[in-house]
Amino acid sequence: MILKHICRWTMGFALAGLAGCMPQKQAVTALPAEYATFQFADEIAGLEFDFPIDNIEVRELDGGRQYFNASGVIKNTSDATLKVPILTMAFKTKGEKIVFLHDVTLPYNDIAPHEVMEVSAHVIGVPTNAKHVEIGWKAAGGVAQATQAD
Repeated sequence: MILKHICRWTMGFALAGLAGCMPQKQAVTALPAEYATFQFADEIAGLEFDFPIDNIEVRELDGGRQYFNASGVIKNTSDATLKVPILTMAFKTKGEKIVFLHDVTLPYNDIAPHEVMEVSAHVIGVPTNAKHVEIGWKAAGGVAQATQAD
């Protein structure tokens, strides 16, 4: 089992709401075959992200489709300009099966030293069997790193 840095929320799409978000070390077990290539990266030196529970909205739209909205920040805690890797949301069932992946669109790809980037993600059509969401840096080719911008 490999430990990854992620942010995890429990989602009750049936009007039960959300319960707690704390950045944490979370064990990620084997993924379903259709998501075999997906993985979160380890923590990235100089970059931190935070999506507070108060900035999360989950509701059912007319027609029964699920709407998920999250806003937060990415912080550069280093003294260098860094490229920001892809931030991905993995929506999972109670049994930890990934049922939906969403890459968060960032306002820009580089972040200056000590800068804070505001990020927002809106997802419509999240499967109703998704019971929680995990957000983390998406590993590219098995390894993700922040690199200094050109």
